[in-house]
Amino acid sequence: MLALVLLSMVMVATIAAMRTLGNTQAAIEEVTGRVDEIRVVSQFLRNTIGAAMPVMREGRVGETTEDFADMGTYFWGDRTQLVWVSPLVAGASMGGAFVMQLSLIDEKLELRWHPYNRSVAALNWDEVEPRVLLDNVEEFDLGYLDVYGGEWVEDWVGSMINPVAVRITIMSEGRYWPELVLRLDSGELNFNDVEVLS
Repeated sequence: MLALVLLSMVMVATIAAMRTLGNTQAAIEEVTGRVDEIRVVSQFLRNTIGAAMPVMREGRVGETTEDFADMGTYFWGDRTQLVWVSPLVAGASMGGAFVMQLSLIDEKLELRWHPYNRSVAALNWDEVEPRVLLDNVEEFDLGYLDVYGGEWVEDWVGSMINPVAVRITIMSEGRYWPELVLRLDSGELNFNDVEVLS
């Protein structure tokens, strides 16, 4: 009888230890997956937004009449959406300058891209299938820096130059990501060079 009691206690302790080990493994995998997700998405945004090209835009990107001039750099953004032009290589058959659109839609951080055309009217975003970069996004906030040492602004519209930096704040699944501050080349629009891309 005593042996059976001892054996039962050993079995209970072993099962409890195995359950704890399994829970620890699941927690480690969850944290590792989250860190990998942060790293991959952050690096992609850093590479593509950081390589934003100061190329020409003809037409209005926004929908309101008080928006911005009909001509300027193809870099437009507010607190929840960003449009820019960046070089993109996606295999041997596709590469070049693309208009990128990053926006938060239904708690999903979505990216669309379209071959560059300086005419805004020539871009039909309805025909572009979005790529979901991140799910369960509770907060997505963008800021723009005009000059180093200046104040961050919530909108970047109608300018002839790109901002010097973009700040991205993301909260997903109840936790804030490390804040991303992306440095950009704020070179002025070159009206001669842009003809090559159109």
